[in-house]
Amino acid sequence: MKYSQQKLISLVSICIGTFLIILDTNIVNILIPELRREMDLTISQTSWIINSYVLAFASLILLFARISKRIGAKNAFIFGITIFMIGSILCGLSDVYVELVIARIIQGIGAALFAPIATKLLSSTVTEPKKRAIAFGVWSGTSGMAFAFSPMVGGFLNELWGWQSVFLINIPFSLIVILTASIAIKDVKKEQTSLFMKEQIMIVLLMLTFVYITHEYKRMYETPFLLIAGILLLLILGSIYSRKFQQNLTHVIQRQMFSRLNISSLLNGFTYNFSIYGIMYFLSIYFQDNLYLSSLETGIKFLPLTVSAMLISSFLSLILVNRIGQTFTQQLCLFAIICGSSILCIYFGISGVPSFILISFILLGFSGAIAPVLMNTAFLTTSKMYHNEISSLVNLLRQMGSIIGIMIVSIMLHFFESKIAILYFLLLTMLSSSIAYLYLVWAHKMEERSFKCNDKITGSHTNKGEG
Repeated sequence: MKYSQQKLISLVSICIGTFLIILDTNIVNILIPELRREMDLTISQTSWIINSYVLAFASLILLFARISKRIGAKNAFIFGITIFMIGSILCGLSDVYVELVIARIIQGIGAALFAPIATKLLSSTVTEPKKRAIAFGVWSGTSGMAFAFSPMVGGFLNELWGWQSVFLINIPFSLIVILTASIAIKDVKKEQTSLFMKEQIMIVLLMLTFVYITHEYKRMYETPFLLIAGILLLLILGSIYSRKFQQNLTHVIQRQMFSRLNISSLLNGFTYNFSIYGIMYFLSIYFQDNLYLSSLETGIKFLPLTVSAMLISSFLSLILVNRIGQTFTQQLCLFAIICGSSILCIYFGISGVPSFILISFILLGFSGAIAPVLMNTAFLTTSKMYHNEISSLVNLLRQMGSIIGIMIVSIMLHFFESKIAILYFLLLTMLSSSIAYLYLVWAHKMEERSFKCNDKITGSHTNKGEG
């Protein structure tokens, strides 16, 4: 099955772009201890270096999904990678904390512009069903590889050329993406869609205000005026938006989009990222600060988790869905998070047997099978006219899970000794996964009951008609 040269170059361009975006979501974890030493940073400041990228990405993804329709998917792709590259250059040239955070925000803005249209460009580039399935498989595998090898790549580059190289390595690959995209990618027809800027700004402000007042708890405590102002802004924006949402006056996020099962997909996506990224963040610090491993050794130590997640999400996930269904696959993944977190609790709280970390990592890696299922379940349980919105929301909730997981770990590390902080966070991952599991079971039962009731009503109408 051959692809034309134009399609092949387009696929390579989209895959490299996706690889870079996902790589930079996770690669900085490995650098945290070194950045703390070199720039004399607090735990809170280092978590901002990670979260500033993800927060910019998450808060703008709904807006940029609509902007990309207006300016065209190809233009959004090229602009997004260009902005991401500029942010990478500025990250590599940063000497102080504030510069690095601003540069990470610029990276996140570029990622948010590119991320919503990758799948759209793939669909429009490769139209034949069989070839498209292979193209999506390659694209998905590329995403998995970025997640799998980001800790090791980050550790290797840091050991070889210093932490700046982790960002500067993006430049040649970004230039390749821009060049190949300009030559090969065909644009998708532009749409004159409404941006709903007032609502978009309100959503962004809600997210930024919530994360800021939670993350900067110490500053809020020291400056009561800031805390009161932040809480008031959050309450005002929240009440206005919730009232409009209940009255069906919102356009970006509408009530009729939601069903019990797609709400479960959103909750499961949040829970998965909250657990995995939070665990990887605190373990990266623990391995280097407490076990005195190098950044490269730390990256290698994560391989059982990240590689198993890549292989399972790319290959086993589809088999599981075909054999046991989407709901039970998600239940298994949530249960794997609970079991993996429990074993880590035993390791840190009772017996520090090294094999417990390996077993935990394999279980946590298995939970990666949930990633491809989330989007498919969300699509199947959402009206087709809202597929673009629900796709953006799944991405948004996953990124918010990462942000809050890392933020809570940094807060706990400020108040507690590292092992106690780790145990508390693991209890939170078990609790959140249990809640997500129970909601999924309830939502599935309610949908089945609703389906049976509809069947009975349809059957009774049919019988009356026959009579």
